[in-house]
Amino acid sequence: MFGRRAEPDPRPAAPPSRNRTRKRMRKGHRREYAADRARGSTISFPERCAGALTDIGVFGAVSYRDLAEARFGGHPHTTRKAVNDWIRKGWVEEHRATGPKGKPFKVLSLTRKGVTKARKKAARRGMDPAQRIRTQRMKPAEAAHDTAIYRAYRKERARLEAKGATVRRVRLDTELKSAVARASEAARRREDKRAADAERHRVARELGLPTDDEGRVLYPDAQIEYEDAKGRTGRVNVEAVSGNYREPALRAKAAAGFALHANGPAAAGLLRRLGLGSEEGSWLRGPADRDPASVEI
Repeated sequence: MFGRRAEPDPRPAAPPSRNRTRKRMRKGHRREYAADRARGSTISFPERCAGALTDIGVFGAVSYRDLAEARFGGHPHTTRKAVNDWIRKGWVEEHRATGPKGKPFKVLSLTRKGVTKARKKAARRGMDPAQRIRTQRMKPAEAAHDTAIYRAYRKERARLEAKGATVRRVRLDTELKSAVARASEAARRREDKRAADAERHRVARELGLPTDDEGRVLYPDAQIEYEDAKGRTGRVNVEAVSGNYREPALRAKAAAGFALHANGPAAAGLLRRLGLGSEEGSWLRGPADRDPASVEI
């Protein structure tokens, strides 16, 4: 995740086909017969597992398929091996959720024991010491949106890395809201409501959170903190947009510079209708429009 680029397929190269004229995809697997495939991998299986476990802890809930694609080259058997090991050790729980179109998909989250292990792995991977690693109580009605945040993050991370930047930390909306609320409430107890409002805006500015025309703080689904190639720091506020978002809220976040990514076709249509969805690749294809059986075993 942090400071690491997209990783190749972790499996060793397949032997050359006996019939060299027939290089085709193996049914049920996401790779070709690999006589001409780049051999070897610089990322070991334990290192991939450490990155995957950290991802689950940072985002709270990650879909099985998204983790397979991001960390294990899209290979179902390698992913299953890692997940089964985590479940056996009591680090991870596997849940079943339903997408907007009724398709089932699997979601992974950490146990308390898994949080402790993920924190140690995150520290060894050079993450910001303040990075929050969490468990998350699964709410079936929110699972499709919660897991889309990880996909939106991956798109923004790829864009940043293409410019030579390195991701240092990710904060989710709950962490940002908590920080602002604590400071505001402390000021209210010390003084009054006016002081609380002033403190809320001060902390929001400090965290890189904009406000709308009425002075309300705008919170993203996730905020990425990064360091560019020249050592300068910056932030990107990321939003995984669902089809039921209100237009005024979307326009305010777009005007504030949020990176908007559509979670499904309904959201993509909404962004296009508002003139906000023209960027290629903004559609987060997820449980609603992918066949989970192709990777989830």
